[in-house]
Amino acid sequence: MKLYKSTLLLLFLICCGPVRAQRSCGIEAEKAAMIARDSSWVRRFDEQRASLQSIADNYKKMMGSHSLERVSSTVAPVPVIFHIIVDTQQYMNMGGEGGIIRRVDSQIVVLNRDYNCQNADSSMIPSSWKALYSPVGVHFALAHTDPNGKSTPGYEILTTDYQFTAGPYNDYSDAKSAINGLAGWDDTRYMNVWCISFSDNPGLLGITCPKSFTVGSGAEPAADEGVCINYLALGCQTVPASLNFPSGGNYSEGRTLTHEVGHFFEIWHTWGDDRGLCPWQTPVPCPNGGDPTLSGVGYDDGLGDTPPEGDHQYGNPAYTIPGGTYYDCCEYNPNVAGGPNMQPIGIASLSFINYTDDDAMHMFTADQAAAMASMVLVPPSGVTGATGSGTVGESYSLTQNPGLLDYPSVGITNFDVYPNPSPATGNLTVTFDSSSDKLVEIQLTNAIGQLAAKYEVTGTQAHYYTFPITGLAAGIYFIRCTFASGSVTRKISIK
Repeated sequence: MKLYKSTLLLLFLICCGPVRAQRSCGIEAEKAAMIARDSSWVRRFDEQRASLQSIADNYKKMMGSHSLERVSSTVAPVPVIFHIIVDTQQYMNMGGEGGIIRRVDSQIVVLNRDYNCQNADSSMIPSSWKALYSPVGVHFALAHTDPNGKSTPGYEILTTDYQFTAGPYNDYSDAKSAINGLAGWDDTRYMNVWCISFSDNPGLLGITCPKSFTVGSGAEPAADEGVCINYLALGCQTVPASLNFPSGGNYSEGRTLTHEVGHFFEIWHTWGDDRGLCPWQTPVPCPNGGDPTLSGVGYDDGLGDTPPEGDHQYGNPAYTIPGGTYYDCCEYNPNVAGGPNMQPIGIASLSFINYTDDDAMHMFTADQAAAMASMVLVPPSGVTGATGSGTVGESYSLTQNPGLLDYPSVGITNFDVYPNPSPATGNLTVTFDSSSDKLVEIQLTNAIGQLAAKYEVTGTQAHYYTFPITGLAAGIYFIRCTFASGSVTRKISIK
């Protein structure tokens, strides 16, 4: 919907209340901090939201009959780097480095499924919403080459007891600094994701600084661009339930990052961040969680295929409308003066950009998908309305670095480990071709990140190295071979 009152946004953002026990995203508080530094952001946020529908419409018109999935095949995946910053106990709670690897790998799988209509739980989408279920057409992959050309597993880990705080922009920028955290990598080539403990706001699940927040007066530093999520919400969790997110909701399926990446690509919460008002409502706010101190006309998210919604939805709501979801106080009612004339399909409680539990989120709508795709993709030649270059989105450069997805050669070719799987009573051999590099060290760590064996390699080398593994317990291990110019990591199984 497209009714906007800047004074209401200013009042909402400055006066936003404490974080509730359920899912919470910090982007509203982040906007409040930006407005406090420069009030012109009230107008800019209004204009940004008001532009989303035309952005989506123009993109769909430009694409014509070509699906977003077809367009996505013309660009490389977005390289993602995870900056894991936790204390020692939190590191162990995540399962050590092995647990982090599992979470990171599963998170990439979740992102690719959710952004490309491949999520199995789409079977739960009610019939009236099926026609709106749309792929964004963006794919994601772990970065395996760092900004210095060295190899990376797609994550880096810092263990520290430093307690991060919201900071001047409410975006936890101290975690994004090399002083106390891990600095982001080149934001024109990598999507940076920080996984931290929000020590002063333990109920927070995530907060995002999109590119638009880093431009103009009062803007955030460019180095802050990216996503922060609660470390417990990273990927598909396998740790005991007692160590999962403490609020009681289901945040174990990786949908926190799906939600935050939506903000990274500039779309808004489905209810419009207006504390409970319907888009046409004045002066009485929505009684379902609305703030009775407010008056005026409410907001929506700027997109026409997410119906009017008073406020965020929590938990896993039952689908109470035949063929749809359910209504809140902004329900379809043609007798409401100024109310919408639209298909009564309920509210978008099942959208990835609501506050429901992970197992209640199932889809992006067509307008949400188009608005996000326009930020990343550019149509290829031959697409209706395109000349071969099209309109380049603000994050288009992220799709132009396929080389970052590969491990750099660092002088090493034909690297292999055998036997794999290996019996625990014998030896392992690593083989490699290298005319100019030198193997320096081999480390084996178990699935929870504990060092199981370490070998320093000295003397004249052939193109292989054999070492004993007798006595190691059966299980999954990670072997890291460090050469003079970089390292190579492989997963092995010992039985």
